[in-house]
Amino acid sequence: MKRLFNILTSSLLIYLFIVPTISANSPPSFIEAEGSATIISGDLTEARRIAINQASETATRQASAVVSASTRMQDGQIISDNVRFSSSGILTDLTILEERLQGNELTVRIRAKIKPAQSCPGGLSEVAYQRNIGFTAFPMVHPAQANAGGLHEMPVRLPELLARELKQFPGFNTHTATHLQIHPHLDNAPTQMLDDGTLTNFQRGNEQTNMQFIVSGVIRDIRQRNPQGAREPLLLTDLFHRLDPNHERNLRAFIMDVYVHDAVSGGLVWQNRYMTAGIWNARQTRTGFATDAFWQQDYGDKVRREMRQVVADLNDRLRCEPFTARITRAEQNRIWINAGSLSGLNSGDRLSVFRRQIHYNSMNEGYPEFVPTQVSVTLDRVEPTFASGTLNTQASHANIQRDDLVRSQ
Repeated sequence: MKRLFNILTSSLLIYLFIVPTISANSPPSFIEAEGSATIISGDLTEARRIAINQASETATRQASAVVSASTRMQDGQIISDNVRFSSSGILTDLTILEERLQGNELTVRIRAKIKPAQSCPGGLSEVAYQRNIGFTAFPMVHPAQANAGGLHEMPVRLPELLARELKQFPGFNTHTATHLQIHPHLDNAPTQMLDDGTLTNFQRGNEQTNMQFIVSGVIRDIRQRNPQGAREPLLLTDLFHRLDPNHERNLRAFIMDVYVHDAVSGGLVWQNRYMTAGIWNARQTRTGFATDAFWQQDYGDKVRREMRQVVADLNDRLRCEPFTARITRAEQNRIWINAGSLSGLNSGDRLSVFRRQIHYNSMNEGYPEFVPTQVSVTLDRVEPTFASGTLNTQASHANIQRDDLVRSQ
């Protein structure tokens, strides 16, 4: 009988979803919300974008507030115990109903249809908490290739645009640190060699950024296929092709690698290569990167499509990752963590505690492992950037210390 009990509870997962503000059986067709933004330097387009994003976020939060609880057991012991208060929903069919301009303040009222957010494995919602995602620079392996068109800002502007687009998806707070370049040897990125000759994909020193994941990249190739072009055997044919702006001799490559590292452990959790090519007929004209002139190029359009694919892939890869925060202080039966209301945390949320264990390699360098405990914390004070709560036991009894973790699963 005991063996049967252990089998049944080894993967038992209990979920309870209560208190929906909108019944699942009769969801509203549409919801309306307002957002506002200040017009800076006469940039009405940017102000409109910010106002629409604010209205969209308000609409999503109003759509369905949900309380959920989950308990995971293994071999008869609780390994995680969570309660979360969250909103769930994705906007579709968004329409701008009204724009009001008062001084430098633009107010936008929208109407949108709310589509229930896609569930993650186990039935949890991926938008329960906001994961902090940091974007570093995307350096070029061959910077001179940017001379054609004056695309030298691509290593900074490209990750900034990716961060801005990913932030539109539920569940992500994105931050840019494009002054940082985390790959010392671009040709071999993300692999680097340690002092003992060991090859590794780990990235150290990211934990103090307070990010959960770090997105980096390397722009491998943006060269023109044949900017001058070999002469055709027939003079007239050669002249015709030189004058044809859409001839394949004007193709320009775009090859980029994107990497995602866990900021706490330093481990590489995902990577992908993106490749495309498009017609570049601006020749040596300095369009700059991410300008109207750049996007109007066929090449610019192809690059934008690849960037949208990067954002979609990052969302697919990270949206179901559990929310994680670092313990910054432990005292008696109380702990403090480095995340708060800006990450979607609320008073009453319950999170599981994971203990950090360090393993050492031959060079005495430490690699962390996070081991589940039977301890949970219930938050009772939530500030914008930090929160604190009470443990279901004394911190000293479970050896809970600074730099251990709390996690939402």
